[in-house]
Amino acid sequence: MDATAIPTSSTERLFELFETKLHLLTQMQSMAIEQDELVGQHDMSGLMSLLSRKQQLMESLQSVQNELLQYQHEDPEKRIWISPARRLECQKKVKQCEELVQKLILQENRSLDHMNLQRDAVQSQLLQNAAADQIQKAYASTLDSELDNTSEFIIEG
Repeated sequence: MDATAIPTSSTERLFELFETKLHLLTQMQSMAIEQDELVGQHDMSGLMSLLSRKQQLMESLQSVQNELLQYQHEDPEKRIWISPARRLECQKKVKQCEELVQKLILQENRSLDHMNLQRDAVQSQLLQNAAADQIQKAYASTLDSELDNTSEFIIEG
């Protein structure tokens, strides 16, 4: 067996892992956009379904991340690549992954902000409805009381 076969297969695996990570992050980005749309549409059942699918992607991503840990302590300069172009391709994928993670964080924060705004709006509406209900009950109680007083007046009079 050639001494470079193992390191080269190692760098090919590294390349495949970043390729997989990029693919998963791209899918997550699409889901983040869909998530924001579902939040805007108040589609909670669609949102729950999406979050379930998203959880599966996150588990796959975590698996890839765990496998990437074995490469973390290696000196990148000592890795043996099939070609310099392949190494550059891998570096490009790493950079794309980092950029996508940053975009995902922003999208997730924006979606969370939208959900919080909607929650606050619903809460405000519920409080208004409760207040309106209390006013209506108080008015009905006052009206009933006045009607009782009127009927007593007629009977006595």
